[in-house]
Amino acid sequence: MFLGGVVVKKANIIAAIIGMLFSVVAFVLTFTFKHFKNVPVGPEFFPRYLAVGMFICCAVLLLQNLKVTKDNNYPAKTLSLRDKGMQKMLIGVGIVLLYALLWNVLGFLLISPLALFAMMYLVGMHKYLRMGIISIVATVVVFCIFKFLLGIEMPMGILE
Repeated sequence: MFLGGVVVKKANIIAAIIGMLFSVVAFVLTFTFKHFKNVPVGPEFFPRYLAVGMFICCAVLLLQNLKVTKDNNYPAKTLSLRDKGMQKMLIGVGIVLLYALLWNVLGFLLISPLALFAMMYLVGMHKYLRMGIISIVATVVVFCIFKFLLGIEMPMGILE
């Protein structure tokens, strides 16, 4: 342990355990999703595999940090709301939460391009025409894949 901060090894182990617990909870919750008749791939498919992937990544992080090396034996940075990266991360989480809250109200086709545009702006893109085109095209492509290829109904919100 270093004075003034937690060793990165300890922080990584804690983060890995929390991530593994979160992924297990997320995986279990996918079994509560609504099932649709005659739909080969349900809404649980992607989140379930994301949860498995997250669990595997967290397990690798845990295993890598159980052994002390020069790569993981230095002070971890302290979290601060003054840090620009932390501010961007919190804004990104806010965008995702707002997206989730408005998903059923506005529908996939309206809320997705707005969220994508906001995320692109957040990561530093400022070519607004390109951002708008990418947001709209990506939304339409994802919508078509889910609706026509996978047979999964997307929420239409106020467009229904």
